Amino acid sequence: MDYLRVSNDFFDPAKKNLEIVERKGLGHPDTLADALAELVSIDYSNFCLDNFGVVLHHNIDKFYIGAGLFKSDFGYCEKLKPVQIFINGRMSDSFGGQKIDLVGMQRETILNYLHAILPRLSESDLVINHNATQNSRLSHWFSPRDISDLPEYSKLSAGDSAVCIFSWPLSPVEDLVYCLEEFFWDKTGDFPHPKFDNIGQDIKVMAFRQGNKVDVGIRLPIISTCVKGQDEYEAAVDLIQQQVRVFAHEIVDKKLNLSLSVNANKPYLLGIGSCIECGEEGLVGRGNSNSGLISVFRPHSVEAPSGKNPVYHTGRVLNFLVMNLSKALYNELGIKNTVSAVTKNGGSLVPPAFLSISTDKKISRIDLERVVKKYFLEVDYLSRLLSERQIK
Repeated sequence: MDYLRVSNDFFDPAKKNLEIVERKGLGHPDTLADALAELVSIDYSNFCLDNFGVVLHHNIDKFYIGAGLFKSDFGYCEKLKPVQIFINGRMSDSFGGQKIDLVGMQRETILNYLHAILPRLSESDLVINHNATQNSRLSHWFSPRDISDLPEYSKLSAGDSAVCIFSWPLSPVEDLVYCLEEFFWDKTGDFPHPKFDNIGQDIKVMAFRQGNKVDVGIRLPIISTCVKGQDEYEAAVDLIQQQVRVFAHEIVDKKLNLSLSVNANKPYLLGIGSCIECGEEGLVGRGNSNSGLISVFRPHSVEAPSGKNPVYHTGRVLNFLVMNLSKALYNELGIKNTVSAVTKNGGSLVPPAFLSISTDKKISRIDLERVVKKYFLEVDYLSRLLSERQIK
């Protein structure tokens, strides 16, 4: 494995004096865009495999959601303008002359997910713009006649020059931030759904640690029709703040001195639960990293995997593989680590042109290569990507 570089210079944010971690929750516009692009790609890919035996060319990693206008106040919510969704990008709409119902497929996927995440958002509150084209300088790239128009099935290569990075395990503060947002969700079904009827889903958690002192701020919307006035709003916020504080102190690292507040400084009221209803917008790649967090001081990739082709695009494939390898290195060998992979456009995808493992202690190269082979080189990543929804 001459492409593999190993070092013992792992950056551990937990050992630094300053740490800042953020999570944009499942109902945040950017997180919604990531999830919807991911799911549209997954459902489309599975349809292609079921009907044609191959995944056709597509990339919808410029997915957009937002720009609605709902007027809301205590006890009141009125729609003035619907939420707009743009499925931006390119998708093959046929194979061998057989047409694909892209519009129906995309619409079903989007509505299924939004019904679970934002149950107060109805189908009539949405305008779905099917903006994926088949435009390309290659005449049959998005309308393949047969498998010969899918060159990745004869010789797989990387679809981009890119770097993908993942670190594991989470620091105590990162774990706290992730769990605090997760507190608001029931994840027992196909998709998460809200635990609290009176709380919206556009939840953001921000933690700021100096030494052992951690200040956590949670911003969450109270549903306007569930409170009749300021007193009821404040009572709802006080109650959820008490519940979250109890939960946080149960899970926080006991070495940390925790301070936590909900909706400090100003109120937050929404009608349907996400600020897509009041003009805000979400785009793929502007939210959480592939860990589900924004960890300011961690090495991280700027790749946006959601909606990219799961067969050959570095940002989709290697984001998954570096995560899989990083977690395996910790679970199998007990080492904290950061894994980085680099590809060159048209070069090898697996293995990549360069693979780096930064660890917190020395481990034999033989053991490292064994784990790399099992959890990186030999992984059926396509099946995993299409069965394990990478919604963070």
